Amino acid sequence: MKSYEVDNEAMIYYLPRELDHYAADSLKRKTEEIFMQQKIKYLIFDFEKTVFMDSSGIGLITGRFRKVSDYGGKVYVVHVGAGIDKILEMSGIYRIVCKVDTKEDILKEMMEGGYYA
Repeated sequence: MKSYEVDNEAMIYYLPRELDHYAADSLKRKTEEIFMQQKIKYLIFDFEKTVFMDSSGIGLITGRFRKVSDYGGKVYVVHVGAGIDKILEMSGIYRIVCKVDTKEDILKEMMEGGYYA
């Protein structure tokens, strides 16, 4: 399975079971070229399979947030389990990202915001 997919100005990261330094660095390197080639305005981190995350995961999210915020974009997290939610909450990451339950909720917000007009 791919670790990410891009559709127009939206990118979804399908995060691995363990989001540690190695995995975060790999995701960053794989997608850095995409950020250089095209404008990514909406970024979605899908935590559906993730059961472990260390501070490298927080760094991955904040680093990507900086990139999309240059375009007035938005970052979302979806399918966040209780353990990961606690880490994200304690880190303060919810001040810069939106937590939603499903990808459909994100699509609805994007439509309301004029993304799919």
